[in-house]
Amino acid sequence: MRLICGDCLEVLPTLADESVDLIFCDPPYNIGIFSKMPPDEYLAWCEAWIAECSRVLAANGAFWVSHKAPDVLVELSRMIAARGRKRINWVTWDKYNGAGDLQGFMDGYTVVESLRSFQVMAEYLIYHADNLAIALNLKNKRLHSGLTCDAIERRMGYVDNQGRGSRLFYRWEKGDSLPTLADFCLATLICRGLIVRQLDLSLHSELRRDYEDLRYTFNNPGKVSSVWQIPPAASNGHPTPKPEALLERIILATSNPGDVVLDPFVGSGTTGAVAARLGREFTGIDISEKWVAFSEKRIAEAQAQPTLEGLA
Repeated sequence: MRLICGDCLEVLPTLADESVDLIFCDPPYNIGIFSKMPPDEYLAWCEAWIAECSRVLAANGAFWVSHKAPDVLVELSRMIAARGRKRINWVTWDKYNGAGDLQGFMDGYTVVESLRSFQVMAEYLIYHADNLAIALNLKNKRLHSGLTCDAIERRMGYVDNQGRGSRLFYRWEKGDSLPTLADFCLATLICRGLIVRQLDLSLHSELRRDYEDLRYTFNNPGKVSSVWQIPPAASNGHPTPKPEALLERIILATSNPGDVVLDPFVGSGTTGAVAARLGREFTGIDISEKWVAFSEKRIAEAQAQPTLEGLA
């Protein structure tokens, strides 16, 4: 576990390419200097940290961003997708449904403009990932073999009536589509100079493991919709604390024990504390010395507890 006090745009460039497996970002908005920042300037700042996060994230890694403003989050999603990771889910976090007595909240926080609209009691998250690792793996194998995409497809039998390749392999290399396990196995064997009518069971098992390791991680929790009803975090002095239950769901579903989780806006340390409790490694960045110190203490307390590996 490591926490770094500094500007994320200065710290992120020091991290190695593809060195983290999951990124959770809850960027500041409408607080401090960001409350006076023009929208175009704010989006340009976001594009800068998204570019660095995209670089340090492993090809099969998960990229999560939380934001209160859906119009801003749409723009951030486009930026991430433009760097090769499609959006898998748009999640609505219903913070107050089922959270108990809301009278105090409603009395204290209803604003005048909301008297002419529905009260906003949600935040939003985007989840981006892709099978880029499979695409890169296939491309590297093909380049090593010296074969063209069309040559491989002809050997796989994917040709049209004129004997031309179907362009499937090309789309796999671009990450535009995902080959089936059978296609992946056959293409891999052809790139190795092997053409077999029936895959050897032991070799098939080896290639299946390769395939599963290369796909992006999603430990399916069952019937969980993209609307999450999770109560807000208890106040801890930070303006926008996140509940541990929210990060637990994200980390369990989209990473594995031992993976590295990165939070470039660590705040009060929720991501790091949950990562420690679930047996993940963690790198956190924050510009505030106060909140880095707060997070260090919180994460140390989480590390002192037994690791809940059985949840993963």
